[in-house]
Amino acid sequence: MNRSYFFVRHGRAVYQERGFRRSAHPPDTDWPLAPTGHAQARAVVSPLLRFGVTRVVSSDLERAKQTASPLASLGSLPYEHRWPALNEIAPWKLRDPGKRRPEWWHGVRVATAMRRHLRGQPVHGVRLPQLEAQMRGVLAELDRLDEPRVAVVGHGYWILLCAMLLRGQPRKRWVDNCSITRIDADGRGDYRVVSFARPCHRV
Repeated sequence: MNRSYFFVRHGRAVYQERGFRRSAHPPDTDWPLAPTGHAQARAVVSPLLRFGVTRVVSSDLERAKQTASPLASLGSLPYEHRWPALNEIAPWKLRDPGKRRPEWWHGVRVATAMRRHLRGQPVHGVRLPQLEAQMRGVLAELDRLDEPRVAVVGHGYWILLCAMLLRGQPRKRWVDNCSITRIDADGRGDYRVVSFARPCHRV
């Protein structure tokens, strides 16, 4: 393994603030960071620079770009944010239409389906092959970059499901804002999760 990718969930967004009613806004709103999120984005810079990160990529959603920008600026690193394949995954879009349920319910169902899929068990009503292809496509694109240590700023559910696909998986848990997941790669399609969703102050 001669490459390392450090997946970072974006900082706290305005819709995560206490008392905020996300349902009162269009579902495709491109949310910016809350003040707490901006502070988290600054706090994650030092750990990532200690890891030797020399390039930054992110999803093209505002909260990811605002999280990645301090790292790119303070570290004087090249930065690309035109990676729509890293954009947030809406779990309800991966399931066949059915009864209206809360988003967390769909999230649990898709994660359970992913676990069954990886065990070779049949899965119905969840579009996992496209999702797996999307995630492996991002990893392959990272392999093609010249820089071997890359910070990848994206979204929690994406990071969780991607980690489920790979070997060396630690126990899965909630992906907190600005936590770091390290995935090592050999550049030829072999990947291993080294650490999962570690708070930036503990790495």
